Amino acid sequence: MSRLPSIYADPALYDLVHAEGTDDEVWLLTHLAEVHGCGVKTALEPACGTGRYLAGLLRRGWTVEGYDLAPGMLAFTRKRLAGWGKRARLARGEMTSYRPKGRFGLILNVLSTFRHLMTEKDALAHLKLMAGALEPDGIFILGLDLSIYGQDEPDEEVWECRQGGRTAKHVVMSIPAEPGTRRERIINFVTTPKGGKETVLESSYDLRSYSAAELASLIEKSPLRVEAVYGYDGKPAVLDGPERALWLVLKKK
Repeated sequence: MSRLPSIYADPALYDLVHAEGTDDEVWLLTHLAEVHGCGVKTALEPACGTGRYLAGLLRRGWTVEGYDLAPGMLAFTRKRLAGWGKRARLARGEMTSYRPKGRFGLILNVLSTFRHLMTEKDALAHLKLMAGALEPDGIFILGLDLSIYGQDEPDEEVWECRQGGRTAKHVVMSIPAEPGTRRERIINFVTTPKGGKETVLESSYDLRSYSAAELASLIEKSPLRVEAVYGYDGKPAVLDGPERALWLVLKKK
């Protein structure tokens, strides 16, 4: 996997810059589980970060489990979920090796986290582990952005965040991948006031790129199949259509 971004050293700041839209995304997760799932309200989130989705699912009556590689993130999430008792379980683990003990009606891996797995071997290992952790007719929601080689251009997004009296500005730049390298370069700058001065955290890392055909080929090699495809707005989409930011609903073959 890629080196963890420097912002992981400050889980509260990481949570701040990713908080916007969480409630809408949790609603969509539960909606897709109602439409496509098996009715079992247990959820697993690999690379769970600060537990935003887990907390939202808990408030909606789910029992959850999450795992992450970063000890600081897990410590933050444990505090966030401390009041939920046995309905929330956390562990340290990596996406290619962690084996959950239970079975889940819903598994979620969104925000292109899956693309941190930089080889087909690692990507398939994760898909196999997740297929093995699903309840019969359970769903695995995989969210990621697709590439169109030769058409993608460098991009920059800027947004400002405020939560609990703390503010931050987040700049994300992306350099498109070439089909031969399968590596999209991501450059992050997070600026936040600290001690009367502005602190800037910078991190750069690669994500593995997928065209629609490359993702379809990978899934075909896995124990999973595509049940449905949605855009980030929750509207039905197709894998090889114009929508590039997708949530795939996967089930065991």
